[in-house]
Amino acid sequence: MRIAVIQSKTVYSYDAGREQPELPFLKEKSAKMLDNCFEMLEEARGKKAELAVTIETLNSVLGYGDTRWPLYTIHEGLDGPTCARFSDFARKNATHIIAGLILAFGDKAYNCGVLFNNRGEIAGVHKKVHLPAGEELQIAHGDRFEVFKTDIGNIGMLICWDMQFPEAVRELALGGADLIACPTWGWENIYGLSRAYENSVYIAAGMGIGFHGLPECCDPSCIVDSMGNIVQAANRKDPQVIIADVDIGKEPAPQYGSEHFIKSRSMRQTRMSQRRPEAYRLITEPIENTPLYKRYV
Repeated sequence: MRIAVIQSKTVYSYDAGREQPELPFLKEKSAKMLDNCFEMLEEARGKKAELAVTIETLNSVLGYGDTRWPLYTIHEGLDGPTCARFSDFARKNATHIIAGLILAFGDKAYNCGVLFNNRGEIAGVHKKVHLPAGEELQIAHGDRFEVFKTDIGNIGMLICWDMQFPEAVRELALGGADLIACPTWGWENIYGLSRAYENSVYIAAGMGIGFHGLPECCDPSCIVDSMGNIVQAANRKDPQVIIADVDIGKEPAPQYGSEHFIKSRSMRQTRMSQRRPEAYRLITEPIENTPLYKRYV
């Protein structure tokens, strides 16, 4: 499968504590971000990508921490023109797209990954589960991790901070995901490559770029194989389309000679078969019941 990752660069940013740009101006800048993304999608189409992954909150209007308007009042839902535009592009170009979008569901806004299949249908939606400090002011929590079957394989989605939590990726891996798409503004190789390796899954991360490139703690968009190796990566400062041909159905061979002792054809199977969930006492406990929680209360 040929994967494209669309690394977008912001066209405008502001300090919400000091500046209060008018809403029409902010919507204009948001529309420009979308237009730029579709120009890069055209580039990906020209390179015959079968799947394209965008950055997180591609259609964001307000700056981080700006609470002057509830997001659900200024963002559309799944039936709005932005999703229709992605759907139309996917259908006309017979490609799959995973778009990172803020969407309204009733009186709540969610930070979403939306999977459009190559017929232009919405094949799946992931609502970001883990919200970093500050995002909760405007965004509601999602509550599930799902794997979606497509013509190109089993795909899971995570958004940015979700990837910081090993449980999130393991949940998708156990659900049969062969590829995890991660629209983000905070990709770090230090954990991203580990998540791919420890779960034997491919990851395609679309990282947003600020005016002055990336902060030192972050890394650019990349495509990672199921052994935690970077197959392709973008640079640190420019809008860019990266392309890689991968076989997401190919699982890594067993390591450490494990295939001689158990019936295993891959490292994914080895790890799956040797998990001991009955021993993981605190993983599913309410956080209030853990010693770590009590340390900070």
